[in-house]
Amino acid sequence: MIKHLFTYDENGNPKEHDSLTVTINGIEGNRKCHSWRQVLILPVSTLQSFRIEKKQLRENIVIDSPLEIHKLESGVVLGLGETEVRLTFHCEPCKKIKNIVSPRKIIHQRGYLGNVLKGGAIRIGDQVSVKQQRYEAIPYELADRVKWYINKSDEPVLVSKLVEDIGLSKSYCRAIPNIIRNRSDIDKRKILFLSGSKACSTKSNKLLSFEQA
Repeated sequence: MIKHLFTYDENGNPKEHDSLTVTINGIEGNRKCHSWRQVLILPVSTLQSFRIEKKQLRENIVIDSPLEIHKLESGVVLGLGETEVRLTFHCEPCKKIKNIVSPRKIIHQRGYLGNVLKGGAIRIGDQVSVKQQRYEAIPYELADRVKWYINKSDEPVLVSKLVEDIGLSKSYCRAIPNIIRNRSDIDKRKILFLSGSKACSTKSNKLLSFEQA
């Protein structure tokens, strides 16, 4: 059952609702996110286990259900009121919550991110269900996600496009080499960096492979 509903503005300020209007572009009134991060669904058990107040983890939808959402595979589709949401990957603990809870302890319990497949209304008290359809799983670990992404094409990809396409901010451009450095199963020649002062700059026209960067 849906227990709480929230939106957040571009500054992260929360607003609680009795109902939400959802489209394929995400939750109306919520800050804009990558399509894989349009919705953050959190079980009330996480709040209870870690003694966290609602809204502190920036969740959109809190569910009170026997459904163990974190154990569901990426690609599972949930029915939430009138909507349908494809589960993408667990929300990664980050420094924004370190003063609330240990990121290390709450890993794989911070909620499930999702992509809206079918819009509609979500209301307090609506039921949560698992649909029959399934989609391709998106890896949680970043190195695995990079590998999954670049294996889909024979063409090299600029690192700025890579991080954007896999649901990361551009600040990850410089981190990608360290993330995948010890992964011999990733074809690093397919990841291109721009030379110059910033890895994600578009001003330089000189491209480097990972091994040259």
